[in-house]
Amino acid sequence: MQFFLWAVSCLFVSHANALVDLPAVSKVVEAELSALPLSRYTANHATASTTLSTVFASATAHALDLKIEAAVSDPAYWLKDITHQGLAAFNSNPSGYVVFRNVKDYGVPGDGSTDDTAAINAAISAGGRCAPGSCQSSTVTPAIVYFPAGTYIVSTPIIPYYMTQLIGNANSLPVIKATAGFTGLGLIDGDPYQSSGNQGWTSTNVFYRQVRNLILDLTAIPAATAATGIHWPTAQATSLQNVQIIMTASSDSQQQGIFIENGSGGFMSDVTVTGGLYGANIGNQQFTMRNLVISNAIVGISQIWDWGWTYQGITISSCTTAFSMISGGSSAQNVGSVNIIDSTITGCSVFVDTVWTTSSSPATAGSLILENVVLNNVPTAVHGTSGTILAGTTGSMTITSWGQGHKYTPNGPTTWQGSFTPVSRPGALLASGTNRYYTKSKPQYGASPVASFVSIRSAGAKGDGSTDDTTAIQNAITSAASSGKIVFFDYGVYKVTNTIYIPPGSRIVGETYSVIMASGGPWSNKASPVPVIQVGKSGDSGSVEWSDMVVSTQGSCPGAVLIQWNLAAASGSGMWDVHTRIGGFKGSNLQVAQCPTGAAVSSSCMAAYMSIHITSTGTGAYIENCWFWTADHDLDDASSTRVSIYTGRGMLVEANTVWLYGTSVEHHALYQYQISNTHFIVAGFVQTETPYWQPVPNVRNQPYPTNSAINDPTYSSCLPGNCDALGLRILNSQNIFIYGAGLYSFFNNYDTTCSNAPSSGGTENCQSEIFSIEGSGTNNIWVYSLSTIGSQSMVVQDGTSLASWSDNINVYPDTISYFTFRAG
Repeated sequence: MQFFLWAVSCLFVSHANALVDLPAVSKVVEAELSALPLSRYTANHATASTTLSTVFASATAHALDLKIEAAVSDPAYWLKDITHQGLAAFNSNPSGYVVFRNVKDYGVPGDGSTDDTAAINAAISAGGRCAPGSCQSSTVTPAIVYFPAGTYIVSTPIIPYYMTQLIGNANSLPVIKATAGFTGLGLIDGDPYQSSGNQGWTSTNVFYRQVRNLILDLTAIPAATAATGIHWPTAQATSLQNVQIIMTASSDSQQQGIFIENGSGGFMSDVTVTGGLYGANIGNQQFTMRNLVISNAIVGISQIWDWGWTYQGITISSCTTAFSMISGGSSAQNVGSVNIIDSTITGCSVFVDTVWTTSSSPATAGSLILENVVLNNVPTAVHGTSGTILAGTTGSMTITSWGQGHKYTPNGPTTWQGSFTPVSRPGALLASGTNRYYTKSKPQYGASPVASFVSIRSAGAKGDGSTDDTTAIQNAITSAASSGKIVFFDYGVYKVTNTIYIPPGSRIVGETYSVIMASGGPWSNKASPVPVIQVGKSGDSGSVEWSDMVVSTQGSCPGAVLIQWNLAAASGSGMWDVHTRIGGFKGSNLQVAQCPTGAAVSSSCMAAYMSIHITSTGTGAYIENCWFWTADHDLDDASSTRVSIYTGRGMLVEANTVWLYGTSVEHHALYQYQISNTHFIVAGFVQTETPYWQPVPNVRNQPYPTNSAINDPTYSSCLPGNCDALGLRILNSQNIFIYGAGLYSFFNNYDTTCSNAPSSGGTENCQSEIFSIEGSGTNNIWVYSLSTIGSQSMVVQDGTSLASWSDNINVYPDTISYFTFRAG
């Protein structure tokens, strides 16, 4: 317990993506965590997290009392079977560094009896990688750690180093099984606490990692012994997918499947948890969770804290309480806002337990939206401090729409709790034959044999960060599309000097975020944009699947549109885990040495025209868990030093019928999201940050000229105060449905005073406005759980403020639970 209290006192919850402590945020999280009985999960972890060398040295240090299981054959899976040629181009030893690691090659039996902990961690750590507590971040030591089918016994946590993907065989999920005497915070510990009491990495800067295709089995641990399946404090460009966590179902359970106490996430999908005290015990700035299935836990989901969280397609059954958001109590709520949509709750006494009242504090904390939720044998739908608020049923019913918090329609605020007329969902956005929004999980091609794949390096590309790979890449993609093959981008940094065209029929998958890096070529003119990656051309239709890659620029590329989506997409097309990373990494020529803060705006640090443009022909685009980031700090600098890099625009959506799930857009000069002259867009959770260097210069004087052809904002009628880049602009568009938005402005020229919380005397004056609705053609706009930070006005309509921050104070941001504009 003493260690835990020390760890909590040192907990450091900074704003997204910057190594700056915001005391008001830390105070909220520390207060909540210190009030919870979490010491049982962390009390033994100081030893486990600080003696990795000892663990590595002795694979059989723990006596095991386990049934010996027969060896399991590892069925065919292309990711295992393909020849691995990944090249860490900017590693100090690129030819010697191993990207893909099969744990069997590191002496891991996976036989269900041997303690595999040390050998697994040795497979992860080999090659001088970025370890927790000794390295803040790195892009030069990526790794996939592959688990064949089998049962892997662990007695202390598996520690995934920075930029690690833990991947099991998708056709026969391997089992990670805890010993009865397991000690540590999670079978997988994604950010282990150190002897200092701090986490190994600042959780808001843990990017680029995944866990998928694994079963975590805690059933050997006595139910009354505290234990955790996965400890996952995390930030952007991270995910859990196709993970099962199994705990004993018991009324005295002290176990939790997923534990997240901080971070700036994040996304997970297709995760199943059974048993335990908590299926998920979680808190983070913002998160999107889809297809989370929890059964036979005492509490399905315990929301420790958040600013905003969107749950879509969750299924919770046979729990006492399905969803608890009571932390902090009515007088000091710690949960900011929650959306739960398209979900099913079965056989639970209570669906939602809340402490929100019309007089609870903070005023908008505990904001909640429920939409299209089916209840089967759930007697109490919503329970409050005085009993039942919304009755459930012992039969079956659907909560069409219900919520609580502050409402604007578009004027307000109205303090409100109850049912409302829901969004009239367009059929074009729905899954066929249902009333639920269409979703599709990232394809893993488990049924495709290795012969279906074409290696980009085998096709002639080098990926060494210096060779011009343009022709080799284009030839490989064109050939693969015509022959029905899947292009595999072996890990590397692939320099290109002209546009890469992705034709209809293409399927492309990267290896632990392979990088396409634009350099020189046609991208030198800030007034003449040219795509780096062009997904279809105007008039093209068909299917494209693209996943697990990064698109970047090298040096000055002010005319680069990193991704241009023109394809009229067939159902099933999309991008999953495809990110833009502009500057802040080795090889980019956009690091601390080239782009220091405080320097005058330099053309050499003007690095992109736009991150992603979904053009008017690009109908049907599906974008999931994609982060479009202009770097604010140098990932390969030992101190994560800040940089000043200038990019024009974030995401421009001009196409109809687009899905944006779990997307983030940060640090672009003119805007982060712009939705223009379109209709039928569904999004959530969306998250933005304003450039840290603004308002020096402000948005009117930033270095990119405005372009009326793409309806750039001119900011001619900015409200009084700092005129900085908008987080979200909706222009002459209809039927836009946003299920959670966090629009954040933390800085005034690198000073965070402007975003101090009201409890610390803050006045939210980093900028005057952050969300703008414009145009006579704009109507039927719905935004649930809108949270802003640092903006005096939360919503502006054609130059007039509709909502002030001071009317909507939440745990740290300011929140409107229900906003509509010309809804009908």
